[in-house]
Amino acid sequence: MFFIDLIAWAVRKKHPAKIEKSEDVSYPKFLTVHIWHDSHRSHRYKQITFIRKGDNKYKKYINLSVGGLIGNILIYLLLLAVIFAVPVVILIIAPKDPHPEIFCWSFIVFFMFLHGFLIGPDTLARIELIKYLKAQAR
Repeated sequence: MFFIDLIAWAVRKKHPAKIEKSEDVSYPKFLTVHIWHDSHRSHRYKQITFIRKGDNKYKKYINLSVGGLIGNILIYLLLLAVIFAVPVVILIIAPKDPHPEIFCWSFIVFFMFLHGFLIGPDTLARIELIKYLKAQAR
């Protein structure tokens, strides 16, 4: 898995992140970060927009419809059920025949999702934004 991360890092070096400002001031209202993203569906720059909040801090701008919010909630509930609820239900159903390997598999699945989140484009865009803001502060 880390070999794939090394390849993704090398590809991102070939396609560096780009930052666009909405206005030509030091702290604009919107900053758009373009991060190279490889997935099984596409290989392209993904745009992630950040909006300025108070004290020149930026927060990810989320403009989802109601259907998008409900879909995200259902996906997160499914992930939580796979990771935590399945081993607990199995322990409740069969208390005399415990299967500790179920808990091991649930932790492996949890760490796979955590790894996917930490190397995802949203996290990389946040890192690039922090680098950019530190360079602007100097």
